[in-house]
Amino acid sequence: MISHPYDRPDAPCVNRGMLSPQVLSKGDQYTVLRPDRLTTTEGRQVTHIPLAAVQEVRADGDTALQIVLTDGATRRLPGGNAYATSAFLTALTAALPEQRDPAGSALVTTEETGAVIKVWQVWIGALTLLAAFGGYVWWTGSTHGAGMGFTAFFAAPGTLLGGLSCVGVLFSIRTRATLRRRGITVAAARHYHPNGKRASSYKYTDTSGNEHTTGYGSGRSTQEIHIVYDPERPSTSVAVEPLYVTVVKHAFYASASLALLALGLWGVLAPYI
Repeated sequence: MISHPYDRPDAPCVNRGMLSPQVLSKGDQYTVLRPDRLTTTEGRQVTHIPLAAVQEVRADGDTALQIVLTDGATRRLPGGNAYATSAFLTALTAALPEQRDPAGSALVTTEETGAVIKVWQVWIGALTLLAAFGGYVWWTGSTHGAGMGFTAFFAAPGTLLGGLSCVGVLFSIRTRATLRRRGITVAAARHYHPNGKRASSYKYTDTSGNEHTTGYGSGRSTQEIHIVYDPERPSTSVAVEPLYVTVVKHAFYASASLALLALGLWGVLAPYI
């Protein structure tokens, strides 16, 4: 008898956990299939539907489902595409319990959450920024010449990217300094998918027994790497590396970010100098 390579005693640890909860979503509304209920979120309103209160679930077109409760009431769940809707229908049908509660709608609960940014608000914000950028480029080109307008077109995004890069470098330096002061070093083991395929991440367990995942070392072929994590925020971790590597790497990133920021600011301010 030929055994699977990951069934050997010396094989790496493979996570054979449960499947992730399926989500059916469209726009600002999404529904999560939990082990004992459906949780639908739309804006600030969160609705919980116990699976015991669901009599059946039907397809409502290719991209929506209709939930029929045990008291006859119905609810519509929109989906993003036909494949996701079909998979959600299959999973929900299989999850329905044998014993149902005839109370139906009486078991459904609704609660309010905090302020939520809606999709249309994101679109309006993005279009406003795009319009402001287009107006700035047009105004610069019309008042200072086409050449300056062309420069402004690339300078503004460059300034934004350079600024964000500088902030990222500062956060990285602060994290490294914090971990150097109070970090705990552990050996993180290579993560494997339930089918035995090697993942590109490593997992480690903190002193409280909680498991975390790190993307550091994703390009390595070793079964474990040493990482250092923050005991006050265990999910924050970095790979252990020589000090000179950290210094050289951050010096390069900082120089590149500052150069991009300076070049972008020059392009933005050039028409007015």
